[in-house]
Amino acid sequence: MSFRKQGIEPADGFTGDGFIVRPLVPSDVVLDHEAVMSSREFLYHWEQEPPYPPEDSSVADNLEDLNQMDAEHRDGTRYTYTVMNADETQVLGCIYLVPNVDRRYTTVKVKTHDGTDLMSVDSTIMFWVRVSSWEGGFEGVLLKAVLGWLREDWSVERPVILTNEKLDHQIATIESLGMSRCFDYDRNRDMYTTHAYS
Repeated sequence: MSFRKQGIEPADGFTGDGFIVRPLVPSDVVLDHEAVMSSREFLYHWEQEPPYPPEDSSVADNLEDLNQMDAEHRDGTRYTYTVMNADETQVLGCIYLVPNVDRRYTTVKVKTHDGTDLMSVDSTIMFWVRVSSWEGGFEGVLLKAVLGWLREDWSVERPVILTNEKLDHQIATIESLGMSRCFDYDRNRDMYTTHAYS
């Protein structure tokens, strides 16, 4: 069941301290492609379906992805947001909201840690920021802002933040905000076990 069929409409976005979060659209393709390629080594492990992005990934390739994400956003299947600097001249990262009945979850094997499982949440959230922003702590700043946004502007009641066992930096950021690991899942196609935090 899509978000729209659950009555969950997308929030507009928000402005943070030196950054803007808004829906990702195809006209962002050049800036988005640059951000993706700048963090290619990290995204290879974050994406879990290698090789992404391939070394020869082009702006045209990226446009295909953005067109698909834009269509999914508009039809309420999945919601995707870009994270831009304040004057929208650089993409800093991306945020993805996916319902718990999405196609990516059809074959998962779930191990709960606190009684929570995939079917008891209504939205899974994944995010990444460009590696060059890590040193300044932007990953934590963004995640804290996103958690507030989810509470205040969305109708989701039981969201979880997803990462995977390979991403030590992202795990440390999530746990630094007091979130606890509630369940793990594995898909046959993934390289690593995914952790869910709430």
